[in-house]
Amino acid sequence: MSQRKGRQYTQTTLEVDSQATTAEKNDGAKASGATGLTEDGPISLGTLRTELRAEFNSYRDTMRSFLKAEMEGFTKEIRDEISSLRETTKADIKTVHDELMGKVESLFSMQKEAAVTQSDMEQSLSDTSDRLTALENSYQTLAADQKKLKEKCIDLENRSRRQNIRILNVPEGAENNMPTIFIAKFLSKVLGEENFDGPILVDRAHRSLAPKPRSGERPRPMIARLHYYSDKEKIMSLSRTKGKLFFEGAQVHIFPDMSPEVGRQRAAFNQVKTKLRDAGIINRNKSSSSEEH
Repeated sequence: MSQRKGRQYTQTTLEVDSQATTAEKNDGAKASGATGLTEDGPISLGTLRTELRAEFNSYRDTMRSFLKAEMEGFTKEIRDEISSLRETTKADIKTVHDELMGKVESLFSMQKEAAVTQSDMEQSLSDTSDRLTALENSYQTLAADQKKLKEKCIDLENRSRRQNIRILNVPEGAENNMPTIFIAKFLSKVLGEENFDGPILVDRAHRSLAPKPRSGERPRPMIARLHYYSDKEKIMSLSRTKGKLFFEGAQVHIFPDMSPEVGRQRAAFNQVKTKLRDAGIINRNKSSSSEEH
């Protein structure tokens, strides 16, 4: 039997670790070509195993270095990104902070202005209140003075009218544009010439200043000023004594002339005077002069 030329392998009994992985076996098989296994000489499995472990350790170190470099690169990138994000966030926060501080300062300024305005308004309100109090005091003083002056004016007005008489229901036009002469004759005729020592002296006479009435309406009163106060008193006395007075078939009335204010004050007692008259306490003719004024 002819022997084939070639590389002879010495078979050595080795105790292979039962836990050797399939990967190690495959790696060993692949590495056999790279470790110089040729047909030129025998190589033991231990040597092959050692070479494979060396290759594996070298590969592991290379991968470890590569992974470490990659991780360091990733870590640096992440750190750079975090640093960039941090700087951006700081810038954004600073921008927002500056905006908020500007708005807060604006609010503080507005609040300060409002406080100053409120203080001014409070001071103005206090001054206004003081002036109002002073005005109220002045008003009360002026009101008291005005009341006194009004009472004096009423008194003076009535004193100026003390010699006046007011005659009602004299037909319009009866005076024939000569009211002074007409009143003198009218009084003598209505009250009786025998009741006077001489002609009645009338200073002036006129109709009231109301608009001229139309036909059928009540005539305007006539107002006359007598020269002597004694004549006025005698006329009022005769008017009360005679009761009803007539002129040309129409009933006329003679009253003392007085201011509207006194007339209203006296009219407030009409109900009382009516009751007194009904009770017979006062004379009807005497009280009628003030009731119809």
